[in-house]
Amino acid sequence: MLENMNRLLKEATEKGYGIPAPGVNDFQTLEAVFQACSELKSPLIIDCVQRNDFEAVADMTKFLAKRYPHVPAALNLDHGSTFDVCAQAIQAGFTSVMIDCSKEAFEENVRVTAEVVKMAHAVGVSVEAELGYLGTASQISEDHRNSFTKPDEALEFVEKTNVDCLAVAVGTAHGFYKGDAPRIDLELISELKKTLSVPLVLHGGSSAGDEQLANAVKAGIAKINLFSDLSSAGTDAVKDFLNQGKTTILGFMPLSMVYGVGVEAYKKMFMHYIGVFGSANRV
Repeated sequence: MLENMNRLLKEATEKGYGIPAPGVNDFQTLEAVFQACSELKSPLIIDCVQRNDFEAVADMTKFLAKRYPHVPAALNLDHGSTFDVCAQAIQAGFTSVMIDCSKEAFEENVRVTAEVVKMAHAVGVSVEAELGYLGTASQISEDHRNSFTKPDEALEFVEKTNVDCLAVAVGTAHGFYKGDAPRIDLELISELKKTLSVPLVLHGGSSAGDEQLANAVKAGIAKINLFSDLSSAGTDAVKDFLNQGKTTILGFMPLSMVYGVGVEAYKKMFMHYIGVFGSANRV
């Protein structure tokens, strides 16, 4: 069943588990995450970045939602940069959109987010926004704590925008880290949860460490975005498979078989994170 994120995230917040939000862009990885959630009885939030084909991803997701009707799922635009991009995603059939103006001044972030919220709520679509700035893991600096989400600003932001959930900057970043993963500020997450009336989202879940992520969920995170770890698991599996030099009776290996090895590894890693976040057996 395809729905917006509100009920899914509110229930996760109330019951103390996190919902994994994998970044997907093709039918094979989409079906892999539906299969994983079906097998482990977990809710699902699908993230799709704006460079992908909105209509294709929406149509594939609608098809798979019918094939797996027992999996509560939402289709969310990840890091939508403008009002128009969010409108395009909604028109394509997305049930949730993220408007990301976190690089802008606070006032501009509030203004654009409020406009997107007004549009999206009019047609039953939920909205995620970001306050504070995460950046890229490979470029993270020692003073990145200066860009962490501030509870008082977050409260003002939520009240002025009426946004449904908030992505917060608490130590993670997008992609893989060059050295050790930075420390997630669990005390800040707990303070944000107490301060805000909306669910909290953590971007940059990959390579942040299972223990840290599990503790972040306990502290109040309800949605955790994943991409790099899933894609890397699939790519590494394909490389290992090809290095074995296996062929079929015809003397070559069909592309679908090679890609299938990667998708299976992607799915296995995704199932691992379902366990870490405690979302299994919640449906």
